[in-house]
Amino acid sequence: MPVRTLEQAQSDLALHLKPLSDLMDQAHAEFQRECRGIAHKLDARSRASVYRDLIVRNLREYCDDAKGATTHRKGQLMLVGINNKWLLRVKRLRKGFTVAVSPTDASREFDANHVPDAAADLFPDAPAATCIYFGWSVPENAPQTITKFLVCNDANRQVLWSLPLDSDTPPTVLETLPLAPVGPAVPPSRIRVKAARKQAENE
Repeated sequence: MPVRTLEQAQSDLALHLKPLSDLMDQAHAEFQRECRGIAHKLDARSRASVYRDLIVRNLREYCDDAKGATTHRKGQLMLVGINNKWLLRVKRLRKGFTVAVSPTDASREFDANHVPDAAADLFPDAPAATCIYFGWSVPENAPQTITKFLVCNDANRQVLWSLPLDSDTPPTVLETLPLAPVGPAVPPSRIRVKAARKQAENE
């Protein structure tokens, strides 16, 4: 089956979008509350690992009660199945909505929107699931802000579409991650070179 479209995601996942956004906000708030004193000592990878663990814990609790949502673990691969159509994987988003893909067959398969062979038995009687990242980004210069998206790749591991979870504006086929705030414009300055130095440079 072809990869499902953005419109299909909006329809199939409609009841889950707000809860997914909320549980990620909760993880963000917990990180800010509990890790503020050491956050500056953590590198980006360590912070992402803490965020992922918090999000995954909240996601498991959500799936315990949410109809049609189940968690699955295959080795190191933690996936959430929704409505027998979608497989979610929690990942921190980089520029352009890419993610860090570990050098395992399962991770590369998921990144190319192919249900990993190790997880092929999750939905034995259903059409092939569409793989999407449940992703977030926290800007270095705006740590109080978290952006949340569902991101879908094509078979070539290129972003096909993204769905923002915290925006009232309709999503486009491809959103772009918010850029760092632009600082105030600085007027160009003229540097004067002493005559003697200038003469020496010309010789």
